[in-house]
Amino acid sequence: MTGVRLILSLILLKAATALVAGAAWAEPYPAKPVKIVIPYPISGPTDIRGSSRLTKTYKLIAQHAPPAISDTLARTVVQAIRTGSRYTVVLERQPGGATTRGAMTVARSSADGHTLLLASNATIIINPNYFYGVDYDPTRDFVLVAPLATMPFVLLVNSGLPVDTPQKLVGWLKPRPGEINYGSSGDGSTGHLAGELFRRMTGVDVVHVSYNGGLAALNGLATGQVSLMFAALPLALPYLASEHFKVLGIASAGRFVLLPEVPTLAESGLPGFEVEAWYGVFAPARTPGAATVWLNERIAAAISNPATRFQLFALGLDPVTVPLAQFATRINSESEKWAPVVRASRMPFRDRES
Repeated sequence: MTGVRLILSLILLKAATALVAGAAWAEPYPAKPVKIVIPYPISGPTDIRGSSRLTKTYKLIAQHAPPAISDTLARTVVQAIRTGSRYTVVLERQPGGATTRGAMTVARSSADGHTLLLASNATIIINPNYFYGVDYDPTRDFVLVAPLATMPFVLLVNSGLPVDTPQKLVGWLKPRPGEINYGSSGDGSTGHLAGELFRRMTGVDVVHVSYNGGLAALNGLATGQVSLMFAALPLALPYLASEHFKVLGIASAGRFVLLPEVPTLAESGLPGFEVEAWYGVFAPARTPGAATVWLNERIAAAISNPATRFQLFALGLDPVTVPLAQFATRINSESEKWAPVVRASRMPFRDRES
């Protein structure tokens, strides 16, 4: 079993144990205000990743940035927790260190269910395995409380490329080893690792260009600085009709409800190629079962609400309505695919916004 898979297996085991042990904790929950730590900057992870400096180009593009998906998800969780509780719910933004700063705060908090973390696959799987020197251990420090949504990625190319399918893109790239660049929102981002997976699965030799955010990477694609990128759907959705881009496919198991005409990459000649980010709520390890059960039931109900589902679909997210254990099992199985990609791309950790 790989290290990444072991991480997810133990998280799943702790989550299941907490659910079973829920009735064994006699204290009422919640017993005081609940704090949710958001480890992302105001613009959100889709908009900017890993830079404290803002360029004039970024400021111009950011005027048209989509809503911060992390904030939307956090507000959904807040409303869910407030239902049936007389205590307030506080959102505390702690960006930095590619989300590791906020994660460390929660990992060191009291395990009473009153401090939670809004986390993504980057926080729980990628960062601890990609960056050397990350100080928290997902296995030891966290328990999954509730999944929220998955985030599909789309393969975009510059409109000037003479390709209109993934297979034609691969055919165009192979005789140009080391000559073509692909962009991402930053080192260690899901888009970066999707590009590395694409390179491994197809045998093409493309060069990664790391930008200071997803919008900067899109700008680089539009201007021809890079020729392709795997873009998070919430980021790309407002620009899919742009004359600067061509959409070759969506990297999910199935087509997205708002884009039924866009085929999956598996349908388009890349069988087995699936890339999705995900978001969930985590608590410190050893959080009492009664707290995790209480939270899971209310958050799951909120995500299943038709109005919430419509809102998340509109943002380019796919709400998760499967049971906790089923989603954790899915993450566990996906981790096998990412383990060699993440490890092969490892780099020293440097503190940065995420």
